[in-house]
Amino acid sequence: MLKRAHYQQEIFQHLIKMTNTSDFIRKVLRESFSDETPCDMCKTKSTNNNNVVTVNGYHNDGNQVTSVSRSTTTSPNSLVVPNRPLISAKESFMMQRVKSTVPKLSMSMSKGVCGRIGIFGGCNTYTGASYFSAISALKCGADIVHMFCEKDAGPVLRMYSPELIMHPTLDQEYGMVEIDAWLPKLDCVVLGHGLGRSQHMLARISIILEKIKRLKLPIVIDGDGLWHVMVSPGILKGYSRAVITPNAEEFTQLVEGILHKEISKSVCPDVELLEDLSKALGNITIIHKGAHDMISNGYFTEDCHAGGSPRRCGGQGDILAGMLATFLHWAYSKESCKEPGPSIIAGWGACRLVRGCSEQGFNMEGRSLTASDIVKQIHSEFTRLFESETFF
Repeated sequence: MLKRAHYQQEIFQHLIKMTNTSDFIRKVLRESFSDETPCDMCKTKSTNNNNVVTVNGYHNDGNQVTSVSRSTTTSPNSLVVPNRPLISAKESFMMQRVKSTVPKLSMSMSKGVCGRIGIFGGCNTYTGASYFSAISALKCGADIVHMFCEKDAGPVLRMYSPELIMHPTLDQEYGMVEIDAWLPKLDCVVLGHGLGRSQHMLARISIILEKIKRLKLPIVIDGDGLWHVMVSPGILKGYSRAVITPNAEEFTQLVEGILHKEISKSVCPDVELLEDLSKALGNITIIHKGAHDMISNGYFTEDCHAGGSPRRCGGQGDILAGMLATFLHWAYSKESCKEPGPSIIAGWGACRLVRGCSEQGFNMEGRSLTASDIVKQIHSEFTRLFESETFF
């Protein structure tokens, strides 16, 4: 409770010290935390002039001033870009926290300073998930990405991009030797995409996780990795540098398997249930992906509802995992990271970025939106959100 009180006090101090244009406007309009927009699953949806249900409440209710923002890459065939509402004071606060962790680019930097990320996943059947995670980590700002995949997946993944370093040894007898050689050189790990659910892979994952914990590396668990956590929750319990990213269905399975509670699947999570699950796992950070994203470590809980799209194409969670790995490395590289802590800040930053990319991609592609279109928006959205004034 003391941590929460201190954190709230920091937020109010941030409000008092408003200096930029958007903060001035919010001050004039007397906005406060009460103006946080709930997700559209919890209120009446609005419709834009394309008869597409919007997910951000773009309608002007008289209390919210909006500004027009259009993508610099709009085409004649793109959908009309809806007006963006001014961000709330709470979102501005979290955005400043994320910005404080982003490294300033300099000619004096050497290769690897901004992050060496390891992606563990990828089999003959599922190669796309691990690829999207890897390329998103690179596009977000990591310098190098190593991919540890099964032997049959290696040639396929090499064809996707020459910028990714392949280690197709995850299912080989000598695979652990190569992992032992490279793991100490990594800054963050993503584990779970396309790993399968065999007992053999479960045993290998357990060994890899123990090595990661000894090295104190931040880790993101997604995909099949979440099933392994549900089967053996002690694997991650109490490891504060771990972040798991379940969607609504995976969250339901985790709650039933770990908390032994039966719940209905919902894209709008119960906050108390989310915090209870985090505490049951030793206060590791959980990102519940849904209509709005909830991030909690049992002590602090943050909500990210801005951006996003109604088009639920595959690969968005994989993109989030890759971005999150880069943000985690940056947050944990800071000598002192303010509350709500590195994992929450990194989680919120990754959620905000992928939701912004999804929104812009949908504005341009509509129902044709795919994960590749979302990846194309990373540069422009990252610049708008974290390397410029937080006006929109």
